[in-house]
Formats: sequence, C-alpha cells, structure tokens
Amino acid sequence: MRTKLWITSLFLLSSIWTLSYAESCAYNDAMAPVEHYTKAMKEYRFSDAYGALADTMTDGLPVEKWVEGQKRLFDIGQVVIGKLDVRWPQHLDPSSCDTQAIVPNVLSAKDRFNNQGSVEFELYRVSKVAGGWRIDSQETLIDEPAIHRWFPGHEIPDFQGQLDDEPLPGE
Repeated sequence: MRTKLWITSLFLLSSIWTLSYAESCAYNDAMAPVEHYTKAMKEYRFSDAYGALADTMTDGLPVEKWVEGQKRLFDIGQVVIGKLDVRWPQHLDPSSCDTQAIVPNVLSAKDRFNNQGSVEFELYRVSKVAGGWRIDSQETLIDEPAIHRWFPGHEIPDFQGQLDDEPLPGE
C-alpha cells in the first residue's frame, strides 16, 4: 500500500513540475521574429517590425496605420529601448515546438514618464504560419514568482538607474 501511494505521489509531483515549468525547444527559428521585432522597434523601424507580427498584435490594421500609431506613441512618449536579451524558445508541450513557442526577452527601456529606466521581463507567444513565424502576443511580467519561473536565476534589478546614460529623444 505504501509503495503504491509513494509511486502515485511521485507521479503527481512530476506531472505538476512538468506543467509548471517550460522547457527549451530543440533548435528552431521561433526566436527570429522576436529578435527582428525588438531590434526594429528599438531603432524606430516600425515598418520592419510590422512584418514580424500576426494580426492579433496589429489589431488587423494595415501597415501604414499601425506604423503611424507606433510612431506617434514613441515620439510623444520619448521611448528609448536599451539592451535586448532574447532567450531560447520554450514550450509547455514538447509536441508544440514545430508550430508554437514562448520566447522570453529581457529589455531595458525608459520614456518621458520613466526617465531613469527599468528592466522589463517579457514573454512573446509565436506561431508558425505560412511564410514563417509571427508574434501572436506579448506579456510583460511584473510578478516576481512568474519572472523567476521564466527567467530562473536572473536577478531582478532595482527600478531606478537602468538607462541613465541614454538621453531621451529631443533632449
């Protein structure tokens, strides 16, 4: 009886662990759209960034309208994106890596309202569609346990002083 209980407990714990922690995908190019998108946004190349996005990220807007909105947002907010650190694609289901993945990213950014900068922990959900991988959604993590789940061992820096050396646009 004890052996059966022990085996059942072990099975349940391993199942919970598997569901709780993502694992790396074997090599694929799922991180490419995230690298392309974040670099293009950092360089204010919004037309280039648009090509990495699914309709869910553009609200179905044509490229010209989406670019106009992003440009206005970045100009008014004086957005500066600093360091980018796109991580290896992750999955929750090993069979899904060929069609979908989660791509973690750490970036430093600041803007008119956050002029000392901060570090943002992001999760991009990407899907493979005809023509390649596209970003379906982006989530910024703020909960420390969630950050540690997706970025194990990463030190969460203090809020202030992340991009002091980068001037805001127009300064």
